[in-house]
Amino acid sequence: MAPTRSGKRLCRFTEKLQSEFTFLKKVRNDNDYDVYCTICSSSFSVSHGGRADITDHLKRNKHKTAKQAATSSSVSNYFTPLKADDNTLKLAAKEVTFVYHTISHSQSFNSMTCTSTLIRKLFDEKKFTAARTKTREVAVNVIAPFAVQLTIDDIKKVNFVSILVDASNHKAIKLVPVIVRYFSTTTGVKNNILEFSNLPGETADIIYNQIIKVLNNFNLKEKIISYSADNTNTNFGGLQRKGKNNVFTKLKETLNRDILGMGCYAHIIHNSIQCASDCLPIDVESIVCKIFSFFHIYTVRVENLKEFCDFADVQYKDLLSHSKTRWLSLFPAIERIISIFDGLKSYFLSQNNCPNALKIFFENESALLWLKFLCSQLKTINSFIKKVESQKLSAIELMIIMEDLMEKIENKRKDRFLTVEIENLVTKLEDEGLINRTNFESKCDEFYVLCYNYLKKWNNSNQHVNNLKSMLWITLAPKTIVNWENVKKSVIFIKTIMSNNVNFDEEMFFEQFKVFEKIFHQQNDEWHCQEIENKWIYIFKIFTDNNHAFFELLKVVEFSFVLPGSNAAVERVFSLMNSTWTNSRNKLDIKTVEASLIIKTCFNNTSCEEFYDQILGNKSLLKQVHGSAKYVVKSTEKTLDSEGSED
Repeated sequence: MAPTRSGKRLCRFTEKLQSEFTFLKKVRNDNDYDVYCTICSSSFSVSHGGRADITDHLKRNKHKTAKQAATSSSVSNYFTPLKADDNTLKLAAKEVTFVYHTISHSQSFNSMTCTSTLIRKLFDEKKFTAARTKTREVAVNVIAPFAVQLTIDDIKKVNFVSILVDASNHKAIKLVPVIVRYFSTTTGVKNNILEFSNLPGETADIIYNQIIKVLNNFNLKEKIISYSADNTNTNFGGLQRKGKNNVFTKLKETLNRDILGMGCYAHIIHNSIQCASDCLPIDVESIVCKIFSFFHIYTVRVENLKEFCDFADVQYKDLLSHSKTRWLSLFPAIERIISIFDGLKSYFLSQNNCPNALKIFFENESALLWLKFLCSQLKTINSFIKKVESQKLSAIELMIIMEDLMEKIENKRKDRFLTVEIENLVTKLEDEGLINRTNFESKCDEFYVLCYNYLKKWNNSNQHVNNLKSMLWITLAPKTIVNWENVKKSVIFIKTIMSNNVNFDEEMFFEQFKVFEKIFHQQNDEWHCQEIENKWIYIFKIFTDNNHAFFELLKVVEFSFVLPGSNAAVERVFSLMNSTWTNSRNKLDIKTVEASLIIKTCFNNTSCEEFYDQILGNKSLLKQVHGSAKYVVKSTEKTLDSEGSED
């Protein structure tokens, strides 16, 4: 007999109700009163009212929401189908070009929302859509992978590569780009980003593991011949390159062969002048920084200085800052101080609360003399740093630059060179009994010796310096002696560095070299004035046009061009990063920054118009821009912001 409540018989979940409400199931087979709703995943009893209980359940918000979600269309129905005609692909080409334009000019992704609306309104492009989110997804998931694939395709064709690494902080984030350097017979030297990662630190183990991961991912272990980084203990084990707990040693042990360690010579040249200036009687560097900080952001002080400059009959110019980490900032900062020195001197000596260091400096009658002396040396040094900062400079060309710099310094020391302006100032101060010329010249000599010795010891820290000098014929300078006697030394050196898996046919190389030798001696003076890489591109074109094989000759040329003269390519990446990841765009995630930098470096010097022409016929890429797959974020990607967008 069925249980009752208050004398009434309880309602059951009958077969009739089951057939009418198919989404309801019994909780248990032996229980006819409690049911389970498969739509909203909840249980309830029908014992009180039967059909009425079910009707009440259907009116509940939980059930309505679940039913609405269950009957909604698939999210894929909202995306544009992948079918694309020529007009659609052309539209996609316009959209991706505007994305490239935004990236290459470091513009805000937010601006593309407005730009898309304007294009639709002004040019009747009703279907043009490239707002903020789409711009980010096209950059990260379409253009950047396309750029990386172009690099991979190039790398497959080359015999040798170099890896360049450095680290920099963005607030609390440690960023380490890994750059590959290689040589192409059509485009010359390339420095492209393979990976741009956020690492927990910059210890030798962390950087080494990151490099090995990149070498494995891109199959570069057999092709790498050099590692370029800052001259720190972490990277190279110091000046003597001793010890095992550094990236360079770990790489050689893993590869089980010798590779070249290319330190950054831009840093070395910069540090040489800093080291030499320590012997001067005045700490010019600290004085420059103190003068700038005294006037920086103080409007009243600047206005007073302007009045003193007018009184001293000198034209006021804004003072410039200097940082020890900025290679070229000291020279213009000193030059600016010299230009308004009389105004500065009269200003500080008239102050009651003048900083003691500046008071002592301006009371020293030889202060201007040492400023001008150091400024003269910096002018020479800076011209060489600018040469070394070239991203395409090879280690072979660097050998010539370093020899030239060291020769200039030694010649200045031997001949006691001073500019006429400095000579006149020395004579004036000597006549007034304020300085002793012998003591002054002794300090100048000490300066040159320190600078020269610093450059020499760091230049000799690379055990392969003499071997690199044997490859100077690669520069194809007008007076270069190109003959087999010189070239065979290069072959001996290269064979000690290249992997055993890289074949080198010396017989074929000799035949190809003799063809090159004839071509070289036939060139005119105009050809000799071109850049080195352009000379070789032209030579390889002659080989191709005349159906001459040049693959063994190419290996030797590749080897020389792949060796970087400095780490400037990585420093440029950090400069690009700072112009991209600004305070006003502080919500960009690392993946978006990486994509932006990959695009900028891979398509370096490619105008927006040229980019449009380049991708217009690439249907595969344009279909990715048109389709919805670009919005799918891989589960392995970890970002700081879900959309990688900006405020």
